[in-house]
Amino acid sequence: MPQNDLTGADTVTICMPVSLEYVRILRLTTSGMATRLGFDVEGIDDLRIAVDELASAVIGAATGPTLEITLCARDGELRIDGRAGVAADCVVALDDLSNRILKAVSDDFGVEVAGTTARFWCARPIPGPDR
Repeated sequence: MPQNDLTGADTVTICMPVSLEYVRILRLTTSGMATRLGFDVEGIDDLRIAVDELASAVIGAATGPTLEITLCARDGELRIDGRAGVAADCVVALDDLSNRILKAVSDDFGVEVAGTTARFWCARPIPGPDR
């Protein structure tokens, strides 16, 4: 198992076209970072599912050309934040199935719209020797 040799915060930012075809890149990047942080196979799969559900919800409502995602390892957790431009009156909501899936695979998650920006996030504790 890899050692968590992080000092401070490790951050990766991706700016990709608003298209479901590019979510694969987000899943691969999430997997790579989770592997580096010592997540097991189940934890990596959970994170991939979470980012897929959340990014898909925002992409479905996006009007802007790009989706920006930040993965950050800090303070004992891996946090994934994404945002995209949407219409001013847009509502982005997760359906019941997505909510149940996300509750099963993520410790903290959400989607919200503020003005013309839709934002999503999820977080999981980074595995350590006592977890």
